[in-house]
Amino acid sequence: MFRSVLRLAQVSTRFNQIVSTKVVPKQAVSFTPVSVKKYSSSAVAVTDEEHTAAWISFFERKDLDYVIFKIGFMNLYHEDSVPEPAIVQAALYACRRINNLPLAMRVYFPIQNKCDDRQDIYDYIIQELRPSLDDLGLKTVEEYGLDQVLD
Repeated sequence: MFRSVLRLAQVSTRFNQIVSTKVVPKQAVSFTPVSVKKYSSSAVAVTDEEHTAAWISFFERKDLDYVIFKIGFMNLYHEDSVPEPAIVQAALYACRRINNLPLAMRVYFPIQNKCDDRQDIYDYIIQELRPSLDDLGLKTVEEYGLDQVLD
């Protein structure tokens, strides 16, 4: 082990001596990457309808359980847009299939957070979800009183 450390020190000392004696110009001593990884792609962009259909089909999976739902919904939350009401509707029906009311209530909070200060967007989503909420027998967070801070 000590021999390898000693050799590494000798090699780095020789390299510094070569560079400092100007045998090799300092501009010529540069390290270029061997390969460059391209993170962007030239793939075809997904349309809004395809995006919505993909998320709806995710929430309509038969093998969907609590853990998979939470992972998928967090991925949906981390996207840069407010989800369509059809996606939220599919998520609420998935909560009914899982038979988990608290999970259904947790669907509302990220939607409120994504709408942030745009109350008109949140009202539009609730308006579009109203028939589904009535069908499922659910109320909104405001109707349950969960948005109130208790003293």
